[in-house]
Amino acid sequence: MGSSIGRSVGWILVLVGLFELALAAAFWFLPAMIGESAADAGLQLTGGLLALTGVVMVVIGFVMIRRAAGTDRISREGIAGTAEIVGVRQTGMFVNNNPQVELDLGVQVIGRSPYRAKVKEVVPLVMLSRLQGTVPIRVDPTDPERIVVQWALVGQGGGAGGAFGGPGSRADESLGQVAAAMAAGGGSDAAPVFAEAGQANVSVEQIRAYLRANGISGTARIDRLEDSGQTIGDERLFTMTTTVTIPGRPTITSGPSAAMVPLEKVGRIAVGVVLPVKVAPDNEHLQMFEWDKI
Repeated sequence: MGSSIGRSVGWILVLVGLFELALAAAFWFLPAMIGESAADAGLQLTGGLLALTGVVMVVIGFVMIRRAAGTDRISREGIAGTAEIVGVRQTGMFVNNNPQVELDLGVQVIGRSPYRAKVKEVVPLVMLSRLQGTVPIRVDPTDPERIVVQWALVGQGGGAGGAFGGPGSRADESLGQVAAAMAAGGGSDAAPVFAEAGQANVSVEQIRAYLRANGISGTARIDRLEDSGQTIGDERLFTMTTTVTIPGRPTITSGPSAAMVPLEKVGRIAVGVVLPVKVAPDNEHLQMFEWDKI
């Protein structure tokens, strides 16, 4: 369930439940206050039913609020990935006029083998026509079955090699988009962006999330730099050759390969500049510049 919808409905249930409890207290104590002993039993029975209803609503409301908080946590801290929608079923439930559906997903997350998962999502009405193809997701690092579809990013684009920008990108570009931009910019001498056709749908954000969690810190000196002239989202595509130094390991010559540079950092790069970098432990050519540290 979308966190905003779940949280709103949860708080509504809590407030209505508290109102029911207040009414229950009034029905329970009203006879004693007005001295109507003959009506005690009926009024107290009504108060008891109202109290039971109020407690149930408050409990359900707080459960929904807690689930919304969990969804926000996954959206903020989860591993970025993509999921192919291979099945859709209606559950018959509606929340704020938005239907809940059960999605059968084929999940791809960097660092894990592809797997299938089922999730129930309250889908915004404007997104019903997009329940097909591939959607961006976030996956709970401790529970791969807990998946949040990032509806706000739907339709924005979604061994790989190359050095990719760090946190802060607003576009979830795919490796296929990067490869197309390199071709358009004449970057034919660069190493392939991805090794297998199936990796074209892997997003740059997936790679970044994997490297943030598992990468080894080092530095990269820019030895060669070529602007492709292509902008993807809020990043500029360059072709770079770098010399990477990781403590305790031999020096690595990497590239020429694709490098996604945030537009606000383009003026900070030049031949000879040394950048902080994260390198995959099992693939020295899979790298990410840590632009937030520059």
